[in-house]
Amino acid sequence: MKKEFKKSELYNSIFLLQPSRPILCTTINEDGTDHISTFSWINPVSHKPPRVALALMSKPKKQKSLENIERTGEFGVNVPDMSMIEKMVECSYSTKFGENKFDRSGFTRLPSVNIKPPCIEEGMASLECKVINMIDAGDHTLIIADIVYAKYDEEAYSPNLLIKVPKFRPVIHVQNFNMEKSQLHVFLSSDSTETIEVPYPNKKEQEE
Repeated sequence: MKKEFKKSELYNSIFLLQPSRPILCTTINEDGTDHISTFSWINPVSHKPPRVALALMSKPKKQKSLENIERTGEFGVNVPDMSMIEKMVECSYSTKFGENKFDRSGFTRLPSVNIKPPCIEEGMASLECKVINMIDAGDHTLIIADIVYAKYDEEAYSPNLLIKVPKFRPVIHVQNFNMEKSQLHVFLSSDSTETIEVPYPNKKEQEE
């Protein structure tokens, strides 16, 4: 039997779409320093041209990364590995005044080719993105951006871009819980892949 959401609790229905694939987003602060933060709401939205959509919180308060992207029109998307999850979670925490998240994380800055924000050397892949549209989507702003440059670790992906497990263990995030002095995060294991082959329906089946 399936359970229905009460109308007052319908906002929680978005979590039925878990798990997510978090990324590390790099931007440039107003003073010219770089910024890094972790987000899960990102998806490809076009193949040709290559485009992604990133949703960042705008209400009740804008996230720092959103302010930076609104001002500069560009950002970096960095794909983490499971070996990076502790630092990745720390990048989602707020900083003290004057503290730089990039410095705090210990990640290595990788100079970008077509945008000002650096990418992350430790990432399995990086995409440089330039904004083409921003949409008010509710309590988040939906950012549509062109991928203007991209590169990946050849040890992590095959020539046809299949993830090489276990050389690359993608981060698959299920849920998190706020504790008194920390956050507890749940991830799915990705130590193997499963391959299936599904035949196309024949012409008669298609007609039916």
